[in-house]
Amino acid sequence: MSTPTRPGQNARLVAPRLVQPNEEFAVRLLIQHPMETGFRRDDSGKPVLANSIETITIEFENELLWRGHVLNALAANPSITVRTALTKSGTFRANWRDQEGNVGSTSAEVRVIGA
Repeated sequence: MSTPTRPGQNARLVAPRLVQPNEEFAVRLLIQHPMETGFRRDDSGKPVLANSIETITIEFENELLWRGHVLNALAANPSITVRTALTKSGTFRANWRDQEGNVGSTSAEVRVIGA
């Protein structure tokens, strides 16, 4: 029997592997997370505790590119898209934390042609 995955542990950061210098492109973060509001009940009628992602950051080479603070639950399995352009190759990293203290991160490398 496998151990259940904590919310938010399955995620992807999608970015092109190769870009032109200063070419604008999208970086997309996809997180599998139920984003429970606390208003739903399970099959036995018990309330499902609230647990949504509270903070999300996207960085490039340890410099903050985007930060979000979620005040109310978004749809389950949230997707965030950030547009940017680069002059140097490097790594994007996304980090998040939910109300139960679960944390997650994922990364993607992008190479700039000629850099």
